[in-house]
Amino acid sequence: MRIYIKNATLCYPEHKLHGKVINALISNNLIESINPADVLKFDREINAKGMHLFPSLVDIHCFSGEPGHEDKEDFDSLCEAAKAGGFSDVFLLPDTHPVNDSKSGVSYIHQASKKQSVNLHALGAITKGLKGQDLSEIFDMHLAGAKAFSDAKNPVGDVNMMKRALDYVKSFNGIVYSFPMDERLSPGGMVNESPNNTSLGLKTTPKLAEELLLNRDIYLLEYTGSRLHVAVISSEGSVSLIQKAKKKGLDITCSVAMSHLLFNESKLDSFDTVYKTNPPLRSESDRKALIKAINAGVIDMIHSDHCPEIIENKDVEFDQAHYGMTMLETILAAYNTYLSKDISLESMVNAMSIAPRKRFGLTMPALDEGNPFDFTLFDPKQEWTYDASTIKSKSNNSPFFNTTLTGKVVDL
Repeated sequence: MRIYIKNATLCYPEHKLHGKVINALISNNLIESINPADVLKFDREINAKGMHLFPSLVDIHCFSGEPGHEDKEDFDSLCEAAKAGGFSDVFLLPDTHPVNDSKSGVSYIHQASKKQSVNLHALGAITKGLKGQDLSEIFDMHLAGAKAFSDAKNPVGDVNMMKRALDYVKSFNGIVYSFPMDERLSPGGMVNESPNNTSLGLKTTPKLAEELLLNRDIYLLEYTGSRLHVAVISSEGSVSLIQKAKKKGLDITCSVAMSHLLFNESKLDSFDTVYKTNPPLRSESDRKALIKAINAGVIDMIHSDHCPEIIENKDVEFDQAHYGMTMLETILAAYNTYLSKDISLESMVNAMSIAPRKRFGLTMPALDEGNPFDFTLFDPKQEWTYDASTIKSKSNNSPFFNTTLTGKVVDL
């Protein structure tokens, strides 16, 4: 099929056509021509005046139900949700059943990716079974194609184990994910520790639990001279620690979940379990600090933290509910509806498309004849309702379910 996109505004920081209005002729997902002089024949024409065209998104922190919990999400539904959200690449965390801690698990995802319209990338487990006791088959997983190594949201509490992992990946220039949360300071914590949350009567997770383990991992990074990515930071103090580490010249990047840019702890007053996240939603001052850090480039990436759940795990008492929310399908629309005045489109594209590719060695999309059309066309004015008729994910634990949002990815 030949598709002619005309009058689209390109948002591609560092590209020579950034900010320009362009026309693109696409044939079977390959770029046939950019700004062609004459287009005589095509199957579909899209007048993209007022729309944004940018490199397709990359999500570096996504949970998948497959293998083991296909009732929550399988690869088919995950990729449909990702495609609808504007993503071409998704990194899958290893906390599946079985845990992805060997080359066979990485190969399974690699083979599954060949059958999908979205590229699936494996994150291998740092420790066997995510138990924090023994290193997993890190080098074998690297050879099989693992993009980095993470114990998902199971913090590596053993300081020597984290040091060994950082040392080990140096042999192939690998990257270790850190999820900084010292569980000794937050056993069973569900909400942010603050005066505002005292009345809720729920166990709390202080920011200290995050910042203490982050500080440890930064020290280990400096000692080993390795490479580290810090996932899901949520506090102003964490931002400060990352900033200081970068000023030292350490090889460190970090990311924030979209939920922590959108919401603060006041959402917990209703005991709505969709807002039960790990780490918990923090204060409004923390949320504003995270936004400021995105704009300043201190926080490198924004990810979905997509965490699908069946209704039985969410439609329960708050202290019994599982953590997490779905976000893949709505992340761009949510940004456009609620954050576009706080975070520029250029900063968003950099944090969700360009920076992840640079950090994890993915090819940058080329806007040239003969190359794959790895771009997302986004209409910032289209209103749509995210409900049972539009959802692609198997799970609907979303803060936007049955909500009208402004801004939608154009289906190409």
